[in-house]
Amino acid sequence: MQKENIYFFKLQQVTHFSLVALFLAFPISLSLGYILMAWAFFLWLVSGHIASSLILLRSNPAACAALALFGVVMLGIFYGPAPWQDVQIHLEKYVKLIMVAVLFFLLANQPKWQVNCLNGFAAAMAFIAISSLLNVWLQLPWSETQNQGWGVNHHVVGDHITQNVMMSLFALLALLRIFSESDKIQKVLWISLFTIATISITHLSTGRTGYVLLASVLAVFVAVHFRGRTLIAAATATILATALVLITSEVMQARIQLAWLEALHHQSDNTSSIGHRIYNLTTTSQMFLERPWLGWGTGAYHTEICRFIGNPDQCAIFSWHPHNQYLFLAANHGVLGLAIFLFFLISLAWQALRSVNHQAKVMLLGLCVLLFTNSLFNSPLWSARESGFFIFLAGLLLSMAWNQRQPAPPATSAPAAP
Repeated sequence: MQKENIYFFKLQQVTHFSLVALFLAFPISLSLGYILMAWAFFLWLVSGHIASSLILLRSNPAACAALALFGVVMLGIFYGPAPWQDVQIHLEKYVKLIMVAVLFFLLANQPKWQVNCLNGFAAAMAFIAISSLLNVWLQLPWSETQNQGWGVNHHVVGDHITQNVMMSLFALLALLRIFSESDKIQKVLWISLFTIATISITHLSTGRTGYVLLASVLAVFVAVHFRGRTLIAAATATILATALVLITSEVMQARIQLAWLEALHHQSDNTSSIGHRIYNLTTTSQMFLERPWLGWGTGAYHTEICRFIGNPDQCAIFSWHPHNQYLFLAANHGVLGLAIFLFFLISLAWQALRSVNHQAKVMLLGLCVLLFTNSLFNSPLWSARESGFFIFLAGLLLSMAWNQRQPAPPATSAPAAP
């Protein structure tokens, strides 16, 4: 019996260190992150806690929704017209949803390792943020962009949209640490990291999505962190700071002006960034309305959307994904898939609001707002690095929020009969 206890103790230690490695690795190396994801899933399978995990699952509607969403993807295999090649891509993309529940199982009631995992993510993002800034002057061999100077795009991993999505949440974490740290050196460190993270989005990136997402998480922080007169003061300061950033960033000004021109000319140019997205609203909505309840099935978008595109020669341009997660799920999985995704978002917000852990509450709400907003312009559960980011952070932050949640209100008993 003692040997068995030692075995499970060592297995638990290996699992926890592996999870920290996962959160440290995936923002920088996608392949290593996926290897560690598979390893974490294997460790959960051999942990002997599958039965207790299923009991724990009942207390977490967001984890249930993530599993249900993957279940809808599996269901779509049986009635869709898509070739197996397209179905397989969707299974590979969405199978990661299982990790929302698995990470919740592994990290629930583990506050020390929850913080360690979050710090692992913070360390990776600090490396990326500092590298983006250094890339202005130095040609870094690990950077995706190899161009120096101001006024050009600098992203270190993936693409500028993906990096900015992750950087926005890191900026929110840095802001929380600024207000919670009592040590002056630590406070200065987090002020510096917040500044660099913000500059990497506003001055060193051409990604307009990043501008919107950063503003979204700042709004979450102000709305949740402050009350009364300080809320008004903080909101005013945030608006003034945003205006200052816009005035000082020629990159932001140019990209916003270009977005306006692309929107004005979307009918004559449907391949521009904004024109592409506006055109997708029309075509994908038409596809959804033909089969609204269960959709066309898993992977069907890639072939069926071509019937709704005016110019057949543009099929290859518009058939990968519609740059809108809501429309993507609605076209493939109908009202059922869309409703489950919306329930997932609502559950994230609900579980954040129930938490008495301020950091977990703000971070989980921030993640929820990021996913909600980003899904309007992109397909974050489809994109490889973005999906990993949202799924892994959802599992971690759900475990943190669940760990210190408000107790459910007691059930009221029926009045006694007279």
